[in-house]
Amino acid sequence: MSGSPSYDDAHDPKYGDPYKVSMVIADENTLKGYGKIVTDYEKTEVEITPWPVSGWRQLYPGTGTMAGIMGGEFVYQWKDDICIATDNEDNDHYVTGRLPADMSYDNRTHVLVREVNYHPDSGQVFFPRDKDPFVALLALPGDDIKPENLVAFYFDGSFGVQIHADIWHQQIYPVKDRSVFLGKQGSVHACVNMDTAEEWGKYLLVPLGPAS
Repeated sequence: MSGSPSYDDAHDPKYGDPYKVSMVIADENTLKGYGKIVTDYEKTEVEITPWPVSGWRQLYPGTGTMAGIMGGEFVYQWKDDICIATDNEDNDHYVTGRLPADMSYDNRTHVLVREVNYHPDSGQVFFPRDKDPFVALLALPGDDIKPENLVAFYFDGSFGVQIHADIWHQQIYPVKDRSVFLGKQGSVHACVNMDTAEEWGKYLLVPLGPAS
């Protein structure tokens, strides 16, 4: 779930300089705490969080995890200076980022981002159908998130990722002009959002490659 705030004012000087997010290369070690690498989409089971209880009594064994899984095929693509994510199941689409004002479509090195969210009910799988490289913006759990908590992970396309429940993230960013991803998560799909432009008064500047 994403795409609620508008990116029309991404170049407005009132936000000042965007916060520059650091990048790391995604591998089994760097992803510890954030998620796990996925090499086989079909065989990967989504991590489901048992439904929380409000008192001291415990859940009955085997319950609280039976809402099921939702998923499908998603297209992420660059159109002019914006990044658009499209859910092929219902043709729903939304903007997930915009290029800086001084950057051209043919020389994309960074993207401006203003939102992140997390899902308390399950993990979420992102898998590149055609082994295309991509960038995932992630942060460890905690509602008191700060700009420096966010990290851009570069994936070379040889594997996907399942982020854990409660991990802050945004939809992934394709390195190519257009990439198709397989995705799945728990069907409860609880979502906690935050808007960096409203909360911190600035956009994030996310690198789109390890040399950026």
